[in-house]
Amino acid sequence: MKKRICYLFVFNGYADWEAAYTVAHLNKYSDFMIRTFSLDGHPVTSMGDIRIEPDHSLADVDPKKIDLLFLPGGEAWENGDFQELTMLVESFVHAGKTVAAICGATVMLANHGFLDHIPHTSNGAEYLKELAPDYNGAAHYRNEPCVSDEHIITANGAAALEMMMAIFKKFDVLEEETTEAVYELFKSAGMNNRLLAAAE
Repeated sequence: MKKRICYLFVFNGYADWEAAYTVAHLNKYSDFMIRTFSLDGHPVTSMGDIRIEPDHSLADVDPKKIDLLFLPGGEAWENGDFQELTMLVESFVHAGKTVAAICGATVMLANHGFLDHIPHTSNGAEYLKELAPDYNGAAHYRNEPCVSDEHIITANGAAALEMMMAIFKKFDVLEEETTEAVYELFKSAGMNNRLLAAAE
């Protein structure tokens, strides 16, 4: 029985691949239920031209009932869209829940002070400085694919797999050895397949 809930924010032009590893494997290997939401609950089309009919609208989202909020990237973040999500992220953080933001989604976090005092990453420190005028967290920027803090996980746009790893570790989805084997399997394109070998 599914006990925990991950809410994935979807919008027109969202980078569908950035969430794919995480939501597919959470659904397969864990007790997480995956739910999608858009601002108004209306259907959206991803960057890959995949049409999504969200389960909910932003108004339906109750942080008290959700364990993980996943914010995928997309050009809309770079244009300053989705300011409506600021209060939702703040509610998650104050409730001790986890927010995972990858690529462009980190711009919103940076612009609203969520990254000012915690270790974090993105598509580059200069990327955040350019697109988030109110960003004051450069001293805490880490030039790494993915950085996990107590309540906020950030990743660059090429680190979808590393994001999945961080979330798996955060929520103890699999034993650490199995998690590492999953990572090696995908990272090596199947050439270092300890996971497959262990299953034979």
